[in-house]
Amino acid sequence: MFETELEMSLMFEKYLKANFGNAYLKECQGLFGVPDFVFYAKQKQEVSIISFELKLRNWKKAAKQAFRYKSFSNISYVVLSSKSANAALNNIALFEKYNIGLAKFDSDSYFEILYKPELGAPYSENLNQKLVETIILSRKKFKNIENLVR
Repeated sequence: MFETELEMSLMFEKYLKANFGNAYLKECQGLFGVPDFVFYAKQKQEVSIISFELKLRNWKKAAKQAFRYKSFSNISYVVLSSKSANAALNNIALFEKYNIGLAKFDSDSYFEILYKPELGAPYSENLNQKLVETIILSRKKFKNIENLVR
């Protein structure tokens, strides 16, 4: 079990890195809220963005934050500790109504999707484009770092 959200965040980042490489950003600023993580994948000419809001407790606050992230994301998830996921699961209708994903994550790096939302267009094309530009810049920086290391 996690003691703090910081501990949960560090473990979740290790999980993302181990399973998806470096296709994520942490705590993106300057958007409509600050998601804990943003995962991105390029498909054809489009970039799909999935936002994650991590919480140890307070699923209601996390759901409000995740809903805001839909302004720039194709999918948005609330990720709760395994201990507090049941309270949110008892209110799954809210996640379904607002098309917000629900998942749980534990200290053994076990990630389980409890509700998978439908892929959708971000509410704000401007915010989505701003995030895509941030992703492109971060990838260029990362590639430059890779070139220095090789």
